[in-house]
Amino acid sequence: MGHNYLPKYYLKGFCRSEDNSIWAFDKTSGNKFITQIKTLANITGLYSEEIEQYLANEIENPANPVLDKLRNHQTINDSEKSVFAKYISVMWKRVPRAQEDVKKMAPRIADEIGNKLKFDLMDKQVKMPEETNFIDIRRREIDDIISRFSECPPKDIWLKNIPPDRTPNIVNAIKSMTWRFFEFDDNPAFLTCDNPVFYFQEIGVGRKDSELSFPISSHIVLWATWRSDISDKYIKASSQVVKEMNRRTAHNASKFVFHSKDEYWIGPFLKKGR
Repeated sequence: MGHNYLPKYYLKGFCRSEDNSIWAFDKTSGNKFITQIKTLANITGLYSEEIEQYLANEIENPANPVLDKLRNHQTINDSEKSVFAKYISVMWKRVPRAQEDVKKMAPRIADEIGNKLKFDLMDKQVKMPEETNFIDIRRREIDDIISRFSECPPKDIWLKNIPPDRTPNIVNAIKSMTWRFFEFDDNPAFLTCDNPVFYFQEIGVGRKDSELSFPISSHIVLWATWRSDISDKYIKASSQVVKEMNRRTAHNASKFVFHSKDEYWIGPFLKKGR
């Protein structure tokens, strides 16, 4: 059974209104195709059924009414902002890119864990020299386990990190930022992708110069900052802002960028980004 790493309700905001179809653009090959959202951003066996139900019931369902309000240019209250901050943090962690990031971090994590365990064994060996043979066996077992973890970390490590309560600092940071919504109603303008939460990785989201952007629909994108000279509001986007938000989205994509139309500019735009 396939699991959607991007919620279908979210993708509806980027669909053609007449038939709920959406265009997908492969930024690596340059290929493109039109499809239905039920088959898009879908990977068989990506999550456990428990995680799939959790995402639907605890994250997506509470956030969908907030998503509707944002797409209708309505103001949201603090409670709704909290709900949507959790939604964004989970969107950040539920996509395949996040699983790949865990794999990249595994060698460093394994090395830290291995060094601590070996230090504990050395301390024990000093205190209990009669147990040297037993400790040597445990040391080899640790080396084997750490090596396997480093090469192929258990999938559960990624899955258990998805719920927002595992990273409360990220949720609080997103919620505390100033949310400005750039809107462009003249035509569908904004892209989304298979990794839609953009931030500068070398900075994160908790510093005063941090920024985060997240496409809400083809007509609205969230821009979150720590600036105190602006307020949470909707503002008409210039063509330059549209281009910059789309540049960030395209840069962030692992493979696919999505749009409601087969626009002439998307192919060259992605090729230039590569």
